[in-house]
Amino acid sequence: MSPASPIARRRVVVTGALGGIGSAVTARLLAEGARVLAVDHPDVVRSDPGPAAPDRHVLGVDLRDPAASGEVARQAAERLGGLDGLVNNAGVELRAPISEHVDERWDAVLDVNLGAPFRLARDLADLLASGRSAAVVNVCSIAVTGFAGQIAYDASKGGLLTLTRSLAVELGPRGVRANAVCPGFIDTPMLDEGALRPIAERVARTLPLRRLGRPADVAGAVSWLLGEDAGYVTGQSLFIDGGMNRS
Repeated sequence: MSPASPIARRRVVVTGALGGIGSAVTARLLAEGARVLAVDHPDVVRSDPGPAAPDRHVLGVDLRDPAASGEVARQAAERLGGLDGLVNNAGVELRAPISEHVDERWDAVLDVNLGAPFRLARDLADLLASGRSAAVVNVCSIAVTGFAGQIAYDASKGGLLTLTRSLAVELGPRGVRANAVCPGFIDTPMLDEGALRPIAERVARTLPLRRLGRPADVAGAVSWLLGEDAGYVTGQSLFIDGGMNRS
């Protein structure tokens, strides 16, 4: 860690922090001197709480519970002494045709991927506004462009991108920035859970960079957006996709 790290001693909540992109983000922030409240589902926390570290605090909550965001706010104030950043990374996927998107499954995806980030932004807003050049980073997806067979996931990530822009407008006057990262195919267990790996590897061969993304690729972008080097960046979406989206 450099003493001049733009995020040194910043206090950050990361959701979905114990796996895939979330664990890479948490590790990157800790390496750069941040203090992190790592939030994940209680079952995940019980099975693998991750490595112990002085500045890493772990909280198990179910983000589908409307009371969870309030608990995160309380724990951030108690364990971190305030808040300078929020990374909404927790997410679930549903790979199925539209005919199999029954209401219960649709609601579950939208609640975790969009409802929880809204509730967290709402309930942590005062803490963030009292922080140091605070920032929200929402982990969206290349899915905001729309794909077949995952309509709930795509809708949730599209909504999260628009939520990001609204947060930038609403929280900006309070000194809080809001941006989104939109990863493409990143080499995490989600590729296997959703049977996406063959598709991802085929697409990767067509990309300008000719490879799948790595969790560290996303973590670096998140760290930059949280830090003061991005102090005049808000309401933006950064695609981390190897050149898949070339707008």
